[in-house]
Amino acid sequence: MDDKKSISILLKLLEKNTLTKDEKEAIKKAIGILGWTMYAEKKLEKLEKRKKK
Repeated sequence: MDDKKSISILLKLLEKNTLTKDEKEAIKKAIGILGWTMYAEKKLEKLEKRKKK
């Protein structure tokens, strides 16, 4: 599963009112980590393209 799909699923979970405060915080942290990994992957792709030139 890719990061975008994971983030989408986690955001849908956040909308549910059945989660505890700690569960919501854990989901928000997971979304943040996934966001940073997506950023890092894109950054590495750009660096690889520059090296090939």
